[in-house]
Amino acid sequence: MHWGLVDAAVIIVTLVLFAALAAGLWRKARTVRATAKELSERVSGLSAQTAALSARLDSAEVMARLSDRAD
Repeated sequence: MHWGLVDAAVIIVTLVLFAALAAGLWRKARTVRATAKELSERVSGLSAQTAALSARLDSAEVMARLSDRAD
């Protein structure tokens, strides 16, 4: 009977430890997903800014070429 209680205690402690580790891993996974979503949004914003700056640069180059032709 004594060894049965020891075995039960070891199993319970192992399950509690496993649950605690799983909860910690779940929290970290949520944090990683949230960070990835934030980074994705930032990349989208930077992509839009890059496209706008590229369009402005193209416009500036066209204006410079036109002014060179006018001279």
